Amino acid sequence: MPAGSARANLTEFNPNQTTIMSDTIYDIAVIGSGPAGEKAALEAAGLGASVVVIEKGIRPGGASVITGTIPSKSLRETVKHVELLSGGEISGIDVRLDRKLTIPELMNHKNNVISERVEDIVSTYENAGVDYVFGKARFQTPHELFVDCTENSESMVIKAEKFIIAVGTNPYHPEDIEFDGKYILDSDTILQLEEIPESLVIIGGGVIGCEYASIFCRLGTRVSLIDPRGALLDFIDHDISEALAGQMREDGINLCLACNYKEVRVENGSVAIYLDDGNKVLASAMLFANGRQGMADELNLDVCGLEINRRNQLEVNDNYQTRVPHIYAVGDVIGFPSLVSVSNEEGRMAARSAVLGEHTQRVGSNIPYGIYTIPEISMIGPTEKELIDQGVSYGIGICRFKDLARGLIIGDRIGMVKLLFHKETKELLAVHMFGKTASELVHIAQAVIHYRGKIDYFLDNVFNFPTLSSSFKVAARQGLMEIDQSD
Repeated sequence: MPAGSARANLTEFNPNQTTIMSDTIYDIAVIGSGPAGEKAALEAAGLGASVVVIEKGIRPGGASVITGTIPSKSLRETVKHVELLSGGEISGIDVRLDRKLTIPELMNHKNNVISERVEDIVSTYENAGVDYVFGKARFQTPHELFVDCTENSESMVIKAEKFIIAVGTNPYHPEDIEFDGKYILDSDTILQLEEIPESLVIIGGGVIGCEYASIFCRLGTRVSLIDPRGALLDFIDHDISEALAGQMREDGINLCLACNYKEVRVENGSVAIYLDDGNKVLASAMLFANGRQGMADELNLDVCGLEINRRNQLEVNDNYQTRVPHIYAVGDVIGFPSLVSVSNEEGRMAARSAVLGEHTQRVGSNIPYGIYTIPEISMIGPTEKELIDQGVSYGIGICRFKDLARGLIIGDRIGMVKLLFHKETKELLAVHMFGKTASELVHIAQAVIHYRGKIDYFLDNVFNFPTLSSSFKVAARQGLMEIDQSD
């Protein structure tokens, strides 16, 4: 039976090792307990396979639970709640805080959420009969893992018929920057700050950089965001990117786009960032958030005849098999799109292939994205640029939340919905959103797109009033009017 404290809080979690007999040969060994590994283990166990999970940390959940998605989004919700309480725009009542929040106060909700999620994962493993071991694994033969246990100096060998690699990624560290965990931080250590910095420079205008810029500016931190590209989140719709940039500037964030760092140094208790345009930026701390890389390089894959790419990631086929058929890989360690939602499905499908021999199909391109800036961004389907490159004749329909009763009620005057649809057939091709609950609303569009529905659906059906969902109806009507006027 697996062992572990399923009722320990974040600071007290101290799991015992599972007792594994030397002659035990598992059907499936899963390396990594993040979203992909967790779902792979549970799916395989549910199909009747004997399963063991090996996690190199001291808590299950991977970066998603411990340092990434859940912690940052929990912190974001805390900041949003404080902002709602302290702002009188909606209520007309001024209840502003008369002091600055402390880091322990800010992190309390985040820590509680992590603890509950850890407890849930451990309990689920136990109920499913999944064995788990906390230790660092590496292959010693194609069917054997050598594991250095995390909590003691012991080691063990785990044997399995098949393996699913789900080790995830860690923050990319360029060689010319010395990360110290105090002044110069990455997306893991940013959550270990001892106090809220007066000023923060963020290098990287991708998802992580933009999300943390939105969070810290609302804590009273002076934020500068540096990115060598000319636009924030350059993979999203141009109008949404511009709306986000406008909101950030309004929030007081200093955007340095089409600009890069030349040198980073700690000088007299501050971080000095020398830019390639000759300018210099000083800040209390710096967050480098410009990419992540896989951790497959730690697994001694040479002994299995496997190679990794320059990002320490693995290539897989549609069944999530590597070049060695009995070794699978899922989640961020196989690269794009590196989303928790996708990793969940990848783990599940890899397990079905490994246990049942099912032929699967890799998660397709029509998946929703959620970016948790403040306000948030969500999208599904191609951008305008992609449709132009494909030679697709398309129409555009836009609704701004300030034109909706619900938008006025909740105080969202900058949110928007942008529909892209086929100009001739009226089939909905894509939706790009910016505003409150965008990551929830996008699933309405997802269903319509999946069933190849037309934007007439939004016109022909009744939506609750007042809601933000009615923005789809307004955008569809506006898009059709634009087409009629242009004919």
